[in-house]
Amino acid sequence: MRLDWLRDACAAPGPFATVLLDVTHDTEDAARQDELRRRGVREELSGQGAPGSVVDAVDAALAEAPPPEGTGGRVLVAADKGVLVDAVLPAPPRTSVSTWSALPDLAAVTEAVREEVPVVVVRIDETGGEVLAPGDAEPEEVGGRDHPVHKVRAGGLSHLNMQERVEETWRENTAEVAGRVDARVRASGARVLVVLGDSPARSRLVDALPERSAKIVAEVEHTAGATPVDVPDTVAAAVEDVLDAERRQAWEHYRQLAGRPDGQAVTGLADVVAALRAEAVDTLFLDPATLTDAAVWVGGEPTQLGVQREELEALNVGDPQEVPGVPAVIRAVACQSGQLVRLDDPAVVRGKDRLDDARIAEEQAEAAADAAGEEAPERGLFADGALTDGLGATLRFPI
Repeated sequence: MRLDWLRDACAAPGPFATVLLDVTHDTEDAARQDELRRRGVREELSGQGAPGSVVDAVDAALAEAPPPEGTGGRVLVAADKGVLVDAVLPAPPRTSVSTWSALPDLAAVTEAVREEVPVVVVRIDETGGEVLAPGDAEPEEVGGRDHPVHKVRAGGLSHLNMQERVEETWRENTAEVAGRVDARVRASGARVLVVLGDSPARSRLVDALPERSAKIVAEVEHTAGATPVDVPDTVAAAVEDVLDAERRQAWEHYRQLAGRPDGQAVTGLADVVAALRAEAVDTLFLDPATLTDAAVWVGGEPTQLGVQREELEALNVGDPQEVPGVPAVIRAVACQSGQLVRLDDPAVVRGKDRLDDARIAEEQAEAAADAAGEEAPERGLFADGALTDGLGATLRFPI
């Protein structure tokens, strides 16, 4: 998970209100339930000492948003500066949260919020196509020549020439669509390009795309005649496949580095904190199943961290505060443009967002082998991958 969306929260001074709320709107008394939930949030934040300005900002954000059509959730982080994070969820969060604390509860926030991935969707056929990019209300039509585009069944030189002209029209139309698609991919920073259409048309488009766009293509079978707005589930599945591959690649990279002596992967709260203090962390790995609840000491800057107060005093950091360790670690990663990979509890089901299925399968296989008195099978994805304190990191440079 890229953490750019947390930059406002990581840079602002605290304390912070963190709110995760079920905003489901699917009953006759839904409006009344919304009012009761908002009142509960106000009372909880006020009871913990949040100032009225922060409570009012949170309440206004909840009140002004249109209700979902059915299930839904909200995630808010606010401080004296106002609302810093406001995310809409397609389903309620696993646990409701309303806290006022020195740091935002970024462990709960990053569990609830799914990463937003810019996606461009294109439909291609012989006459042109349609392109839907982030921010578009409707697909953009990209028209090419519409004649000749159909081959005829016959022989002879004249028909051969006609077929060549048809194929040239296809190539020209495809090139026009490819150029527009590539421009939209570059402008939006898309990480996925979903291609719809019949198989020959898709193949022509992929072959015509520049490398940057061709590398992120996800072709969808059996979509001739479908438009970019017809396939939201298909687009969501393509995004999940990309995120799943990125997480597994990042975890495999960690495992490879963890087995080497050059210090470019660390595990355990103390070593991760030291790496964050040096602004060396590229990707943070967090396993809630074994996550520490230890506290750390922080200064005025997110990367002023220490497991002991004396570490910060030695750096002349004035008035260190003791805070929960995991939110402090996540905030520091976000502030140095790092990424987060969660290895989550199997009780939280979110499809391919989870990497722990492989670990659970491996542990079950080991237990079965032990019960049968057999040699345990060789471990795969999670071999040599246990995270001390539930934390690990790959580094930009060794420390």
